[in-house]
Amino acid sequence: MAEVDSHDSRPPWQGNVQDPRSLTAEPMTTTATKTKEYGGWLELSRSALHHNLAGVRRLVAPAQIMAVVKADAYGAGAAGMARVLQDGGVTRFAVATVDEAVALREAGIHGDILCLTYFDPSDAEAIRHLNLTLTVFSESSVSTLAAIAGGSGGRLRVWVKVDTGLSRLGVPVEEAAEFIDGMVRDTPLDITGIYSTLSEDRDRDRQQLARLLTLRQQLPATFGAVWSLVSSHGILTMPESCLDIVRPGVMLLGFPPSERSRMDPHRLARAELRSVVRWKTRIAGVKTVAAGEQVGYGQRLPLAANTRVASLMVGWSDGYSGSPEGEGCVLVGGRRCAVLALSANTTLVDVTASDAARAGDEAVLLGRQSDAEIGVEDLAGAAGGVYRMLAGIPARVPRIWT
Repeated sequence: MAEVDSHDSRPPWQGNVQDPRSLTAEPMTTTATKTKEYGGWLELSRSALHHNLAGVRRLVAPAQIMAVVKADAYGAGAAGMARVLQDGGVTRFAVATVDEAVALREAGIHGDILCLTYFDPSDAEAIRHLNLTLTVFSESSVSTLAAIAGGSGGRLRVWVKVDTGLSRLGVPVEEAAEFIDGMVRDTPLDITGIYSTLSEDRDRDRQQLARLLTLRQQLPATFGAVWSLVSSHGILTMPESCLDIVRPGVMLLGFPPSERSRMDPHRLARAELRSVVRWKTRIAGVKTVAAGEQVGYGQRLPLAANTRVASLMVGWSDGYSGSPEGEGCVLVGGRRCAVLALSANTTLVDVTASDAARAGDEAVLLGRQSDAEIGVEDLAGAAGGVYRMLAGIPARVPRIWT
């Protein structure tokens, strides 16, 4: 039975929850027929997600998996995706912010949750009561967390972010050993992990790996933290960089993190990724537009022939970015149909080749219909990449797990 992830919009922190295991998942609608279909909807496959999880495990063993579900799981819906992964045995998750971590706890996720970016003193109550792991990347972040820990008389778990060459957040790698030693001696913070982020340039990535391994050699052999360097890109390009824990995100959804030409083809083939996501909408109406007429806003080339034009119940305000410049396509009746025009809530497509198309029929924006398929590469270019394309689908679009 399909389940609709309702995307609860309540404030992210309510009350003092002492034990995250006491949190239960909120009820989800159990029938897709209650879902309003204007604006489209996402269908997400549990079996495909579990299949991809198994593929990642094959590639990285014996490293452990920390599933990254930040940015609402790149548009798939963090709560629903994390629950499916938890059912598949995943015990570590990563998000961007404390608010995202709170949402996972409220959804019934009871494993380790690492917050990858910023936090604020106002997050103190959630940090103390929800058993979260925070990232420290500077002296000021250590001071803030130490004060939060001191407020409860306890200790907090942290991972140290090290800048090995991305020049983003992180303790400079040449200063990291001293920084870590000071934390161990002088703060109520327990370092359980050390991590960095690759630049996704092959030569720089190798240099970053070498720098992180040098840091590991500088620390005492008794230092018990786990080490992590790679996300989806590194898993598919640099097997030697998997270390103790890997952080896959978009590849769990079945999508390569960047152009296939940048991936190791053998590792990509071994992963056997399957798309978890199908993005659908419906036809609102079909009409025949005479040759010489134009469609959509602005001045456009007149139609060369009489054309059956379908209006789809989706537009750019729903996150759809199909290009009307001769490249964008959707699937109707198992055929690829060209996008003619795009507006806020409507997309016009040429369904002349799909002569049976009628109002109410399904149209596939991403995924397979019959023997035809719209791949993520078909949409990602117009949206500025796979991450932006997926994360740009607004929360109001229903996510239905099947």
